Amino acid sequence: MGSKVVITKVSALTPLGNNIQTIANHLKNGYSGIKYITRFDTGSFGVRHAGEVDLSELANFSYPEEANLQFKMFYYSLTQLYQELKHSYASERIGCFIGTDPNIATTANLGSMFERYLTKEQGRSLITDRVKVINPSLLLYYASKDFHIHGPAYCNLGTCSASTQAIGAAYKLIKHGELDMAIVGGVSSKIDPVSMSRLSRLDALEETKEDIRDNCRPFDKERRGFTMSEGCVLFVIESEEAAKKRNATILCEISGYGAALDGYSITDPHEEATGMMLSMKRAIQDAGLHMNDIDYINAHGTGTIKNDKYETMAIKQLFGEQAYKLDISSTKSMHGHLMTTAGAMEVLVCMLAIQHEFVPPTIHYANPDEHCDLNYTPREHKNKRINHALTNSFGLGGQNASLIVSKY
Repeated sequence: MGSKVVITKVSALTPLGNNIQTIANHLKNGYSGIKYITRFDTGSFGVRHAGEVDLSELANFSYPEEANLQFKMFYYSLTQLYQELKHSYASERIGCFIGTDPNIATTANLGSMFERYLTKEQGRSLITDRVKVINPSLLLYYASKDFHIHGPAYCNLGTCSASTQAIGAAYKLIKHGELDMAIVGGVSSKIDPVSMSRLSRLDALEETKEDIRDNCRPFDKERRGFTMSEGCVLFVIESEEAAKKRNATILCEISGYGAALDGYSITDPHEEATGMMLSMKRAIQDAGLHMNDIDYINAHGTGTIKNDKYETMAIKQLFGEQAYKLDISSTKSMHGHLMTTAGAMEVLVCMLAIQHEFVPPTIHYANPDEHCDLNYTPREHKNKRINHALTNSFGLGGQNASLIVSKY
């Protein structure tokens, strides 16, 4: 069976706020963190909205490198968790598993920089310095250097499933006694002209409507794409025995993990929803649960035509007639798609839903779709005791991952 794996601490920078209680209140009240973009001049862009993080508290913080925003959010958030790590465990028994992306797109002047310095005598070192500060490995370097984390560690680049996969990997290592504690979660910041242009060319992003409240409509018949967001959500997870030994406050349990790879399309879900269904099934089996033990599903629910259709199909395939009795929602309707941080954000949502006993709503849902005919908790939350929540992350290239978050 292995040890129980529990969450004992959280640090979060999100479009719904940077304080856990604020995030919980916003989720329950159906507050949208999606606003007009202030990060850059959107000019004639068709997409002018996103889920930005309030960065004011990061401005006066001291960083070891003048790196990009992704690094700053990670380093700041990790610092908020540092006191929990001090003297708790041997450093080699602490791991770090982070869902992230290369983030090169946020350095818009990279090409011109290469042209400018490539022929100069010191060009190679200048380029090396610049590449260093945009490389995700910098996150782990400082996690080890400044926070004395010397166990297994990696940056997972599994697109929209990245942080779910990272949490799942650490959960397995702790469960089977190979680690005592791990910092897990995700970080992403891609609200920039290059990233948003690329996704717009793929027809993945929904263009900004006259009334921004009409944007980001997961499972709604009028959905036309997802909303880009950013953030950093990190957890301390550890074995139950270790947490009890140091009298840590246990927030909830990670009780199951499942994953599946489709290999069907780089951009589109499998037309039979195979990988989606398998990842959910494997997570439930790993937790030792039955289908009727699931009280809530936090759907991947991006708001794209195909994702929502095939995720609904996968839920029906797995749960059968019970699918119509399940409480489901896409909280991306409130916080947008945090990309490689999406899974970590939605684990946080499940944890808060369990603690505060409510099913978060899918706000903006108004028009039923014949292909999406389940209960998506439209517009308002539902009060409910939740013992086991299933959260889904389905990424590009058919990378499907699911976690079970349980009441402790």
